[in-house]
Order: sequence, then C-alpha cells, then structure tokens
Amino acid sequence: MHFSQSASRDEVLVLDIAKRAELIETALATLYRMSNKPERDELLSLVQTIMRDDPAVAELFHDTAYTVCNRHLVITFVNHIFLERSNVDKEEIIGKSLYFEREYEGTQIEQLYSMVMETRMVGDALVRYVMTAASGKQFDGWFVLVVIPLEEGGIGVLSRFAEQREDIAIKIDPNLPDAPRYIVLD
Repeated sequence: MHFSQSASRDEVLVLDIAKRAELIETALATLYRMSNKPERDELLSLVQTIMRDDPAVAELFHDTAYTVCNRHLVITFVNHIFLERSNVDKEEIIGKSLYFEREYEGTQIEQLYSMVMETRMVGDALVRYVMTAASGKQFDGWFVLVVIPLEEGGIGVLSRFAEQREDIAIKIDPNLPDAPRYIVLD
C-alpha cells in the first residue's frame, strides 16, 4: 500500500471519503494477516491519519464499528455498525461510560485503552471473544481492535468482528517477539 509509507501517508487525505473508508476497512481486514510488525505499524499509522482527519468516514464503514470516547471514557459517537452489532439504540449509549456493560473492567482491553490514553500512541489487539452482551446478543468469534488517540485526551475505538479467525488473521504465535497483542475474553 503506497499510502502506508510515512513520506506519502498524508497524501491519502486527497482521496474521496468513500475510498478512505474502504482503505480503513481493508487495513483492518489485513492487519493480522501480516507477520511483519513494521508493516503492521505502518498500516496502523495510516488508519490513525485517516481517522484523525475526518471521523465521519466511519459512517461509510460496512464491517467496522467505531466508537469515540472523551478523556473520561464517556461515549460521544458511535457508528451504525456499532449500533447494529451491539443491538442498542444510539440514545441508549451516547453519554454512557465505555464500560457500560462492565465486561471490560479490569481486563487487558481496559489496559489497552488506558495505555493509549496515557502514551497517546496507537494500540491494537487481536481479541478472542466469547460473551453475551447486556443486550442479550451472543458473540463467539474474533475482533481486530484498534485504539487511536484523539484530541483532548479521548480515544477512537475501531473493531472488526469475524466468527472465524481465518477471516481476519493468520495463525499467530503470541510468544514471538513481533506478535501482536492477543487478548482472550470469555
């Protein structure tokens, strides 16, 4: 991907919004198909560049949920994919804590959110997820999770769900030094 190289990363902003949305979703679908950490880092930087420039791109996603939280982890924005996946109404979620379901408190995901808020650096993880949401919806699958720092101390959380790991990731040995962060929630 030409735009993932630092020297040309900002050039991606000249693309129309639909192309940028497609680029983000492609990046999340391929992120964990790469075993090379520098390549993954370049893709994450590209995602951050696009999302920081125009978060409205999230409204054009087909498979990626996007949530924005302020520095107090209060949800200020969610896209339609998040609402469909979570089976909640927008009015139920806006203004609530990111931990409204309490399932993330004390987990590695909470640590990831905190790390991004403190360091202001992008964080990512491959998440094995088996859980029933407060809405009653059951999940048994995998998430690509990317957390980007936003202005004024907030974060943006991109997540892409797949029922089968093979749909979003190659087999990853978590013990390798270049392995992405791997989180199991059940």
